[in-house]
Amino acid sequence: MKHKPNIGIIGAGMIVGIHLDAFFNTKGAKVLWLADVDKRVLAEKQKKYNVPNGSTDYRDILRDDNIDAVIVGAPPFEHFDAAVSAMRAGKGVLIEKPLVINRSQMNRLVKETAKHKNLVILECSARHTRLQPKFHFVKKILDNGDIGEVYHIHHNHLMRRTFIEYNPRGVCSLKKSLAGGGPFLDWGVYDLSFHLGLLNDRPKLAGIKRFARNGIKIFSSPKIKSDVEEHGAALMEFDTGLTYYYERGAGVHCEVPNETRIFGTKGSLRFSYTTWDSPEIEKFWVNKNRVEKRTVYKVDMSKHPGDDPALINHFLDCLARKAKPAMPVALAAKHLDILFRILGK
Repeated sequence: MKHKPNIGIIGAGMIVGIHLDAFFNTKGAKVLWLADVDKRVLAEKQKKYNVPNGSTDYRDILRDDNIDAVIVGAPPFEHFDAAVSAMRAGKGVLIEKPLVINRSQMNRLVKETAKHKNLVILECSARHTRLQPKFHFVKKILDNGDIGEVYHIHHNHLMRRTFIEYNPRGVCSLKKSLAGGGPFLDWGVYDLSFHLGLLNDRPKLAGIKRFARNGIKIFSSPKIKSDVEEHGAALMEFDTGLTYYYERGAGVHCEVPNETRIFGTKGSLRFSYTTWDSPEIEKFWVNKNRVEKRTVYKVDMSKHPGDDPALINHFLDCLARKAKPAMPVALAAKHLDILFRILGK
């Protein structure tokens, strides 16, 4: 593109505010449209970010020939229809996570995306993962063979709070029919994006033992009801011989920090992959004299613009054909398929 791309955004909730902040700071595109069914929220966002056009019908954005690309930032149950409509209108698309809420939508979206190879279509789970320094630092250690062959990954993160405590307006996050799932669809897409990406997405799931439970969380109000999973875990086996123990919870009566352990035949790593946690990566290894050693690396995060600015910059680079999508729909669907299996779908 020779000009700054013109962007339309579907949805005006919390996550869209984060996207708008990123666009405002990068100044690499013009946001011309916002659409949301809530007129009040729509008006608030238009005024705050000086977006000239607004509508309660996102199709108005797609009818504008001046729009180059759209962000699908509406709640998950709207992702499929909005993304397909945008593709068919010839717009580039950035789709918020989770990609869709069920397997049928996932399969149909993958097929639809394949029909639009000329369009840039990016899914958002690259946000906290493949576009930040920790991912590339850890991947280099693995690629160099510093810990040998990776044979096991262990990751867990348990929280007492759920998404609704983080975003009180996000009541749809508690309904399967609207969100698709709980913490596994909220955070699982990031977990798999990071961990499987370290191994170049080669491993294919061969077997799984899993559980997922609901009805654990005691909400502050008895009027709040949830039917999404609140705690679950899986022991996964892959065709490469890799095993991966994975546990997530939001609404659990426990707190366990976000931590990843990667075990190799020559050593292991321990770290938290999120950018707001410690920048330290621990490596446990044995030197040539058979002495057990521990090395602590500190990842330089100083040049990282922030996870969402990095995502928006990457999307704009893709639109300008300077980069290829770090998370194409087919790959996002591979991860989502694993998460659906953990949830018993």
